[in-house]
Amino acid sequence: MKSVSKIAVGKLRNKLHFEFMCSVLELLRTLGTSISYVAGLIQKFAVQLNEEDLAIDQLKRYEATEEIHHEDGRRDNAFYRICEIIRSGHKHFDENRREAAGRLGAIMKDCKGTPRLPLPEESAAIHNLLQRLETVRTDSDLLGLGEWISEMKDANDRVRRLMADRESEAAIKAQYKMKVVRSETDKQYDEILICLKAAAIINGADTCRQLFDGIDARINEYNHILAREKGWRNSKKNDLDSDGEEIPE
Repeated sequence: MKSVSKIAVGKLRNKLHFEFMCSVLELLRTLGTSISYVAGLIQKFAVQLNEEDLAIDQLKRYEATEEIHHEDGRRDNAFYRICEIIRSGHKHFDENRREAAGRLGAIMKDCKGTPRLPLPEESAAIHNLLQRLETVRTDSDLLGLGEWISEMKDANDRVRRLMADRESEAAIKAQYKMKVVRSETDKQYDEILICLKAAAIINGADTCRQLFDGIDARINEYNHILAREKGWRNSKKNDLDSDGEEIPE
C-alpha cells in the first residue's frame, strides 16, 4: 500500500523544518480536510506551526549567524592584509623597515593557523595576537599597519560580543523552547501520517493517494537539500583558508 517516504526532520535547520512542515500543512488543507481521520488534527497542526514560527522569531534575536560570519570574514581579511604588507616590507629598500618586517613576520608566522580555527578559539588567538603586536607598536607603525590592526580588533570584538549574546541565558532558553516546540511539531506530523495510513486502509488506497504523492514530492525535495548541505559540510572540512595566502617568514 502506498505510504510516504522517510525524512530525518531532526536534521533540518530550523527555518527549513518550519518551511517543510508548512508545505505539508498546505497540502493537508487542500487535500485532507475531507478525510475525517485528520480533519481535527489539521487545525491543531496549524496552531502548532504558529508556535514554531514564534519560537523561530525569538531565536533569531540571538543567533546572529550571518552577522558573525560577516565579522569573522572581516578579521580574517585584516589578518591576511597584515601578512601581505609585512611580506612587502621584507623587500623594502629601507633597512629599518626590513628589520621591522622581520620581527612582525616572526609573530605572524607563530599565528599562521589562526583564521582556520573554530570561532571561539580564533577569537582568543586574535586577542593574543593583538597583545603581541602591541609590544612591537613601533614596528607596526613603521609599516603602516595601524588601520588594519584596528580593523582586526574591531571585527574580533564584535564576533566575541555576538557569540556571547548567542550563548547567554536568554539564548539558551530560546534554544530550549525551539527544541521543545519542534519536538511537538514532529509528534503531530507523525500522528497525522499514522491517521492517513489508517484512512487508506479502511477507506481504500485512493482516499489518500494524491495527498501521499504530494507529501512525497516535498519529502524528496527536502531530502535533496539535506544531501546537498551534507556534501557542502564535508567539502568545507577539506578546505584550507579561502585566500590560500602564505604567512611571511
